[in-house]
Amino acid sequence: MNGGVAGGQFLGMTATDTKAESRSLSAAVEKLRFAMVGTPDGDVWKSRPLTLAGLEGSTLHFLVAADTDWVQALGNGKAPCTTTFSDPSKNDYVALQGSARVLHDRALIESLWSAPAGAYFDGKDDPDIRVLAVDVDYGEYWDSPGGAIGRLLAVTKAAAGAESGSEGPVRV
Repeated sequence: MNGGVAGGQFLGMTATDTKAESRSLSAAVEKLRFAMVGTPDGDVWKSRPLTLAGLEGSTLHFLVAADTDWVQALGNGKAPCTTTFSDPSKNDYVALQGSARVLHDRALIESLWSAPAGAYFDGKDDPDIRVLAVDVDYGEYWDSPGGAIGRLLAVTKAAAGAESGSEGPVRV
């Protein structure tokens, strides 16, 4: 129950997937604010939870601390990156692949700043704040009707041969 990207579009499937419809990246992550972001650390991949601060086109933005080991390891270049979002209560899952880069752009930090970010930094002028920009190249999403009753209805409709609701490719 997953999909892949072809020609720059994200494919998605539901528990009752029978057709492909378009979905934008912003629609796929619209209500999913918390992500697990994975980057390489030597020969292993390590993931950490981050809050999505913004989305511009196919680039995700997160506010991060420059003094953390994993941010320092990224340096000034690009590194492969995985980003996953989920909302199990609604059966929504998004898995993205791309590359990560660290930016020290004060104007961008200012535009991404939010009150909750204050829990992690000493204000928006904190010299340790950086932006982790994840340029999405590939992605998948999976969703199904929410809750146990929704899943039961989806399975029942699928067994009866009925077409399902919202599924299909997601555009970058």
